[in-house]
Amino acid sequence: MGPGIEITDVPIGERGGLFHILDESFEGLYLWHARRTLQSIEVVHVARTATGEAVGLIMLKVLPEGAGYVFYVAVAQRFRRRGVGGKLLDDGISYFSGNGIQDVYASVEEENDESKELFVSRGFQRVGKSELNERYGRVRALLMRREMVVVWGEVLLVKRLGGADHAP
Repeated sequence: MGPGIEITDVPIGERGGLFHILDESFEGLYLWHARRTLQSIEVVHVARTATGEAVGLIMLKVLPEGAGYVFYVAVAQRFRRRGVGGKLLDDGISYFSGNGIQDVYASVEEENDESKELFVSRGFQRVGKSELNERYGRVRALLMRREMVVVWGEVLLVKRLGGADHAP
């Protein structure tokens, strides 16, 4: 990806101009959920060109369990396969790391190979219910999964950032 892409934070009141990225990236329930999430989630970072055009975004949340969650990474169609998604995900991982988060989670549809490849390229690995239960306890793990998984059948992924081997 060439120079000129800058990642910046977007406050809630300034996110209206980002819906076109979601419209190009999702459909159905995912589009509805992404649009709703964009309007309320605490952290949205946007990738902008040197001319200020918004070409991608990432939505991030710190969960009550002290873990981080990447809700969505979305890139405008004409900017895909240029490293924008990777740059956004790297920024998200840095955000969580800088805030003391040890575990970063994401969920993707089993059939969404592009998204899975992006996350795997940044060190994310598949995580199962039993591992979540072990790390956080059964009830906390259930509450986390309810918040993280949008539709049945998604694959849950994790990237461990710190050396902590126990639940926060």
